[in-house]
Parts: sequence; C-alpha cells; structure tokens
Amino acid sequence: MTTRELAMTTAGVVAVAASLAAGLTTWLLVTAPATIAMAIEGGDAEPLLQAALNALYEALTRLVRYL
Repeated sequence: MTTRELAMTTAGVVAVAASLAAGLTTWLLVTAPATIAMAIEGGDAEPLLQAALNALYEALTRLVRYL
C-alpha cells in the first residue's frame, strides 16, 4: 500500500465519520433539544453522549428489524 492510497483511505474514513457526527447532531437537535440545551448549559457531555448512543442503538435496531 502506497502512501497516497493510505492518505486517501484515511481521508475517506475521516469524511465518513464527520458526516455521521453531523447527521447525528442534527438528529439530536430535532428529537431531543432539551437534552442538548441542558448538556450545553451545564458543560457536561455525558447526557449528550448518552442521547447520541441511544439514537444510534435505536437506528441500528430498526435497520436490523427491517432487514
């Protein structure tokens, strides 16, 4: 594997991760605005992380049920 291929793969992984994070943040802003507001106000990331992981779990559960 050349350095160029490694750089392109890394860039692709970073782009996908950033896209997923942006989509998840948007979804949480729409579905749980109070949780996000309280997390930002208190400066505590735990409720935000918990809401994000819960949303991911529900999405994966629905996807598996669909398949």
